[in-house]
Amino acid sequence: MAPIIVEQFRRTLTAAAAQRGQDYTHVLQAVSEDAFLHFVVSFKAKSEAEHNLMILHYAGHGMTKNGNFTFAETTEAKKTLNADNCLLNNLKEADIIPESEHFDVLIILDCCFAHIATRAPTIPRRVVEVIVATSVQTPPARSPPHNTLTAKLAGEIAHRKRSGHKHVEFADAFQALRSRGDIVRPSHTLLVGVASVILPLNGPRTVEPTSIPASYTALFNVSVSQDLTTDEMRQLSAWIRNFHRFASLNIDNVYRTQSMCLIMRSALSVYAKLHRLHGYSLIAENPSAPLDLNRLLTSI
Repeated sequence: MAPIIVEQFRRTLTAAAAQRGQDYTHVLQAVSEDAFLHFVVSFKAKSEAEHNLMILHYAGHGMTKNGNFTFAETTEAKKTLNADNCLLNNLKEADIIPESEHFDVLIILDCCFAHIATRAPTIPRRVVEVIVATSVQTPPARSPPHNTLTAKLAGEIAHRKRSGHKHVEFADAFQALRSRGDIVRPSHTLLVGVASVILPLNGPRTVEPTSIPASYTALFNVSVSQDLTTDEMRQLSAWIRNFHRFASLNIDNVYRTQSMCLIMRSALSVYAKLHRLHGYSLIAENPSAPLDLNRLLTSI
């Protein structure tokens, strides 16, 4: 894994460790191909002040066909649609939807083999976020009357609304679902951007979600090309401590290799925005505190 420069590290970590909501001008749920096409053509931002969001929810049949993630009309798959080529690849291509369009997309795929939709992200201002029902380990999704991804997401959002949360960040909702340890575990990826879609919740709105520390974390490494001095490491640690509590960010260890290898912990929702970005790599999901190896070995 090639290292990144310190400025890239600071910029990407700052973006991931924030919950910055957009005041969306239009929010449309695309429940059919016509609705999707209508939104893309007719609801692009008309001015710099507009920022639009499309929510695409699919709870039909999913499969792999010729190596591509594919929608199917029925389990027999007599009629299919290449979702990779017709949908996902188009949504993330800057040539088709440029950054100037101010157009974010949240995709919820509650179907089998949907984890295949994940791709490496880029880092512009717009967001294309995908939450899927399955993972590589468990490709088949649950179907009614089982507890589906759709039902789990709806329940998590309703719980936060009842608890008085001001908003819901979908990467944070994914973190909550992932922490439950269900047999069929959801997956998350960002096709575009280093942020997550945030929607405001109505109701009391007395709880600031960024003040709640994470109960489910990720251990990851980031490779930084610059050889940091002791003073620079102190400054970096102080900078990290200033992030909101929800991020639960800290440096576990530092190794000098051909670059500086930082071993870090964060909320899973923070790492989810960094996953597959150049320079970052997951080590473990929700690990325990590190063992005191010296004390462990001397006690034998």
